Amino acid sequence: MKLVDIRLLPSMAIARLGSASEPLDNYQIETDPKAPLDFRRITRAETFIVDTESGEITDVLPPSDQPPAFKSGNRIRPVAPFIEAFASVVDDSGEERLVPLDIHLIEQMGLSVRWQIEAGNLKVYRRTRKEKDKVLARLKNIDDHQLHPLKGECRHFIKDETGKRKHIPLGKIQFIKPTPDFPEIRLRFTPGTGDVYGSTPIDRPDGPDAQTMGGPTWSDIDIPPERILYDSERGTWNGKYRDDNPTLNTLSQGLYAAYGKAPYFNYYDDPQPARGYLDDACDGIVTLELLDRKGRTAFSAKARFCAAPPIFAPDSEFVRTVQDDVLQVLLGPSVDNPEGVPIEAALDIVRRAYETVRFMNVAVLNGDTVKGRPNHADTMPADDSSDFNRPYAPVMAPHSIDTLSITALHQQLYTTMSSGAAPWFYDLMRKPTETADLSDKGRRKMPALMSGADTCYLALTYRQLDTIKHAGQNVMFDQPASPPEEPALTPRNLTAQLMYRGRGNPVNAHIASSVGNCCPGLELDFRSVWKRAFEGITLVEHDNFVLDAEVEHADLKGHRLLSIEIPDEQGKVQVWPVVVQATGPSADGDSVGPLPSADSNDSIVNLEWSNTLSHIWKFKGQYLSCRFTREKMPDSQVLADIPKKQTIKRKLKVRDFFEEDSTVINEALASPGELTQGLCSPWQNDFRECVCYYWASSRPDYVNVEPSADGASHGDNWMQKKRTGQYVVDDYRDNRMINYQELFTQWETLLKFQIGGRDVADDPSGD
Repeated sequence: MKLVDIRLLPSMAIARLGSASEPLDNYQIETDPKAPLDFRRITRAETFIVDTESGEITDVLPPSDQPPAFKSGNRIRPVAPFIEAFASVVDDSGEERLVPLDIHLIEQMGLSVRWQIEAGNLKVYRRTRKEKDKVLARLKNIDDHQLHPLKGECRHFIKDETGKRKHIPLGKIQFIKPTPDFPEIRLRFTPGTGDVYGSTPIDRPDGPDAQTMGGPTWSDIDIPPERILYDSERGTWNGKYRDDNPTLNTLSQGLYAAYGKAPYFNYYDDPQPARGYLDDACDGIVTLELLDRKGRTAFSAKARFCAAPPIFAPDSEFVRTVQDDVLQVLLGPSVDNPEGVPIEAALDIVRRAYETVRFMNVAVLNGDTVKGRPNHADTMPADDSSDFNRPYAPVMAPHSIDTLSITALHQQLYTTMSSGAAPWFYDLMRKPTETADLSDKGRRKMPALMSGADTCYLALTYRQLDTIKHAGQNVMFDQPASPPEEPALTPRNLTAQLMYRGRGNPVNAHIASSVGNCCPGLELDFRSVWKRAFEGITLVEHDNFVLDAEVEHADLKGHRLLSIEIPDEQGKVQVWPVVVQATGPSADGDSVGPLPSADSNDSIVNLEWSNTLSHIWKFKGQYLSCRFTREKMPDSQVLADIPKKQTIKRKLKVRDFFEEDSTVINEALASPGELTQGLCSPWQNDFRECVCYYWASSRPDYVNVEPSADGASHGDNWMQKKRTGQYVVDDYRDNRMINYQELFTQWETLLKFQIGGRDVADDPSGD
């Protein structure tokens, strides 16, 4: 037997924060074929019990028909995923196979094992652009089986009483000790506890007379002294930094705990300085090295990991996930065999859309008045009006829709598609180039009422849309479909490697559970991977501005990318603009055209990178012609069709999205810490700011839903402190809602898991 190569799988493992002492059991979710739109059934799967002292797997909990306990007492059980090693081997027959890499093969080949780990939290750095604000953790040459803490160190952290610089505990790494029963090579990452960390005091910029907006004023949360670690005198994070650059700041702006007006302020009109809070979320890269007898690296493989908030609706999935986006890169924006797309592929998308929308209070998100009062919730109709000066109006006819009626429509669609193709459904879907179409018809396309990565309306991936377009074309003449088989894990089957979850890992540890390219996402700010798609330049993750450039292309720094020339299958060049103009009705409603903008950009918006760049990846290693503005434009935008004399044309080399022959996101695209750098600091701010039209299946909105006597629905806002069955509209002012301070300090107690759409009661026993 010959060892050819090694792999680490899953290529991206998602850990989930929690302070309970025991990690969450492995679990799976299953769809009832007789009732496919019912809530998925959660059952416990085979669960490894690890003795953290010895590093050994000492026991295995068998599968159970019952779901695991997601909390222990009032503490949330963290998700601590395993990363497994696989070997690509050639046997005596010449067949290449992918098999678990175990200690027997290691010894047979005369090799030894060593791990390198690097993680980062770059949230503060992303905003201040100060190198000394990077929080980084490194573990080198790990070959034992101890539990190793990942210490997030930062040069702007203060020193403790012993003179050592403080750090953020970003989690723990353990090389699981192979045993006769479990000889495989695997690593485990246990995330941090989800705590908030603070900065040294400053003179408060809000002061005792801070202006408020009708709600409780901000007050500093009580952070224990050991978690005060950022030096406010040396760094600019606390009280000095503010999101006041629309091009270079994060999007959405101001996603951090801030001084000033409370509990909400207008980031664009009145940016406020940060309060200096940090968190223990992170992302990183783990590298396995196999060393020969001389200590030289014979083989190596990488995988990525991140630490993210829990999924609070674990029996549901989101309509567009990170897996959907990565599959589009791996397989392309179009399906390979249009006539052979199974109807089940489209039904899965419809099911996930249904699971997303049933956690949304559709009437509120539509912009309807609520009990005769103006709707002050943060919704897409409100953003259309404030961002693009579109005349304010609900998306659908007011009071014509309700969560129950919309879910009923999804049920009808699912039934229709199950019995045969529904070609008209494709025409109702929003295309990625239509996200800024704010006409009445454009806003009503599906998915409706939800924001995408460009803060305009969400679109599915091109590949998802092509799947819907072609799925089940011959279904009326086919035999009943059998359940799809899990793809075989082979050295060449990268799709199977991407989808591999890992033994002992619950479903919420995989990218199929992670919110996709929405704005920006709870697990990852996945926009970050696109900014270095072309070698030699770095774009802003949400904008076409060239942030940085290498020497060869230094003249492009500060300019804007306008379009990319991409050859089609016949070799004909197609020009793909990266910006569009928002269009909608005029103030009098008589015409549709470009919307007037409150800024100088004429309502020009960037198309989200994931779909816009989806056609370039098959040209990896090749050069494509890109057109840029001739002038530097840090503060303004132009459309792609400006006269050519006002542009620069440059050929740029397309990077490989993946590390060689793997499904690991290329480190050249995003270094450790960059996949989470655009998220909130602290992460709890995300749950408070982003309301519900981004990721309703993992951060629910509408729960405990019941039909009312009038046929509509009633239920609770997930963020209500007290369940009453009467939905409270989140206007950032109402003291019936969990406020920022409570969320920062009591999130594990206050946030409730949902199973079957209903609150899960805490287990009084446990931690």
